[in-house]
Amino acid sequence: RNQGEYYMNIEDAIFKRKSIRAYLDKPVSTEDLEKIVEAGRWAPNAGPFQMSVIRNSELLKKINDRTHNNMLNSDNEFLRQRASLPGYQPLYGAPVGIILSGPDNTPFPVHNTMLAAENMLLAATGLGLGSCFIFSITSALNGAKNRDLAEEAGIPSGYSAQCAVIVGHAAPENKFSVAERSRRGAVNYVD
Repeated sequence: RNQGEYYMNIEDAIFKRKSIRAYLDKPVSTEDLEKIVEAGRWAPNAGPFQMSVIRNSELLKKINDRTHNNMLNSDNEFLRQRASLPGYQPLYGAPVGIILSGPDNTPFPVHNTMLAAENMLLAATGLGLGSCFIFSITSALNGAKNRDLAEEAGIPSGYSAQCAVIVGHAAPENKFSVAERSRRGAVNYVD
């Protein structure tokens, strides 16, 4: 494929998308990254949101390390167990992290950012890149005690991180992956 060219249709991207939890040490092209971000900007929304595209490896490490520490000290048993796995890193070594945040004084920042995240996940898949939806980073970026890192990540004052999308070239071995994807959700047709 040509750099920046989508190579699959949307139906293929939906069914092939999976959460990649291991990445090669290889940058994502600016052209591909711009397509992914643009896909997020075209998501359905009911108000403003912000995307902070982070390629700075030192900043990604700070966010990863604070998230990992917060997971280890969480009240949530799943987060503690996950963070305790040998070699576990919340950002999985991805070269790009896109943090989605929304204003604290609006009713739908979670919805707006998660719709944008899904568009970006599908765009990354369509470009042949790996991606993963991340929620745990909110513990490292929200609240007064995390304002330093939020500012460094470009999250505006009065906004809170809602989620993130990590992007990169998938590594062949992915020890933190879960089982094969399967369909979920019950369906009820009412005619």
